[in-house]
Formats: sequence, C-alpha cells, structure tokens
Amino acid sequence: MMMKKRPRFDTRITRLFAIELPIVQGAMAWLSEAELVAAVSNAGGLGVLGASIMSVDEFEVQVVRAKSLTDRPFAVNFPLVLGHYEEHLRMSLSYGVRIIFVSAGSPKVMTHPIHSAGAVCVHVVPNLKLAKKVSDAGVDAVVLESFEAGGHVSVEGITAITNIPNVAKKLNKPLIAAGGIVDGRGLAAALSLGADAVQMGTRFLATQENNAHRAYKDLLLEADEGDALVYGLRHHPGRALRSNAIEQIVALETNGGTIEDVRNFIGRGRARKAAHHGDLEQGMFYSGAGAGNIDDEPTVSELMSRIVDEFVEATQRLASFLP
Repeated sequence: MMMKKRPRFDTRITRLFAIELPIVQGAMAWLSEAELVAAVSNAGGLGVLGASIMSVDEFEVQVVRAKSLTDRPFAVNFPLVLGHYEEHLRMSLSYGVRIIFVSAGSPKVMTHPIHSAGAVCVHVVPNLKLAKKVSDAGVDAVVLESFEAGGHVSVEGITAITNIPNVAKKLNKPLIAAGGIVDGRGLAAALSLGADAVQMGTRFLATQENNAHRAYKDLLLEADEGDALVYGLRHHPGRALRSNAIEQIVALETNGGTIEDVRNFIGRGRARKAAHHGDLEQGMFYSGAGAGNIDDEPTVSELMSRIVDEFVEATQRLASFLP
C-alpha cells in the first residue's frame, strides 16, 4: 500500500519556528503538559507548554520532561497578568527553549531578555489595535485570538472571518490565527484569509496525550454546537462549556454582580477543578466555539495527519471551482 505524501508547507511561521506544519497547540491552563507538547512537536507542529500559575519548580519539571520526549522545537507560554515570570523565563532559556509566547500583559518587559538569548517572542492579542502595539514593542510574531476562542475573550467580539484579513492586511508580522479552529478546513480557511499558521487549543484537549480529567473530555465530546457558551459579556467575558459554574455566573450578572464579583468567582481555582478533578459543580470547562465539531479522541499523530488530509481536500475543492 502506497503511503500518502505529506504536502510541504512553507509559511513565515514554519520558517520562523523551524517546524513542518503550520499548526500550533494552544497553551491551556493545566492542560498543556509535556506529553501533549512533545507529541505535537514530534508530529510536525509546535507544542506549547502553559505555565499558568505553576511555580518555577513545577514548570521546570514540565520543561525537562518535554525535552526528554522530543528533540524538536517546542515553546512555553507565560500569561503576564498572573505574576512576574522572570524566573520562569530564565529557567526556560537555560534549557534551550527558544520560542516564548506571552499573553495578557505588555511584552516590553520580555522582548529584550528573550532576544538577548537568541529566542523568538510571540504575543497573543485579540484585535488589530493590540497587534500593532505589540508589534511596536518588538515581538517576532502575533497570535490573533478571535472571539471564537475558549477561555477569556475580548469584549469587542471580533470573529475570525473579520479579524484575520484585517490584521493580515495591516500588520507585517507572521500571523497565527486562533479561535474555533478544529480541523483542516479551518486551517485552509485561515491561511486563505492571510494567516501563516493556526493555533488550536480545544481540539488538542480531546486527544489521547492530553491529561484532562475523563469528565472534561466527555463533556467536550458530548457538546453540541451551542454548548460552548459566552459568559460575563458585561464584565469579564469568556467561553466555556455549559456547566453549573457558568449558570452561576449568569445568575450573578443578572442579579447586579460587579466585575469584581465575577472575577472573584472565576478565580477560585475553577480551571484546575475542571482539568484535574472533572468537578462538574465547581469547575470551569473552558472550550472554543468549535466544540460541537469535535467527536473523537485520537492520538496527536492521528489528528495531525487528519488535519493535513482535510486541508488538502479543502484546497482541492476550492481549486475545482476554477475553470
């Protein structure tokens, strides 16, 4: 039986990261550990370790483990709003990590030490305004996270089909599109809109190598198209699977709760309760809008091959429309 030949991708992102496929695994709080990250990198994409609120020692364990599982490039992600990540950065660089993602804060404090170490700085933004701002701060690439994404989202609610071409046209930086993308059709669409790669988070949650609790995976696999709900639109918007906690947030806002009330409610370890304990009462099961299109739990290798096949089918379908 003849093996199908994998197409060769050549984009600004595949060149910048030295990867085969323009597919980045999004960092998810407590759900982006070494086994998943290494599997994505070994399959030709870019795995990303998520620091979340891990201590330096906890995160070092993950970096060392990832390096033992792959000799290919992988990245780390630091959400700056959660604290100072200078020690996390120094530790990561000391182990030879050369792709650093930062989010939720100004990248100015990070770009100099990252570039001084010969590493690449990537920043996650929701819109053109912030994309220009981080570009001026010297980042090497941008992740454009549109409204369809899981977790915290921007108040503007700009969807991918509007967001990607606008930023691609007006920003001369390698661009990674994120938000609601779960398959090769989404990859084809994002590249056609001007992106150089895609970032997928929720799709990699439902893989064999992801460490999510069984209850989290089952909730995702059973989700319909309307089950990844937006909450906190007035105060602290985000997207997560329908659950008791989401209903409590809606009730809190309906009854006049303030932004502090919503933030305090969300900030009680709910992501970890979902990820590690599958707590259906108290957990926040973050998910992108593409949840309804996910119905299986393949290995990462199987998933990546499928995404490439779907991409080829989608582009061939488009080509068939031309006489």
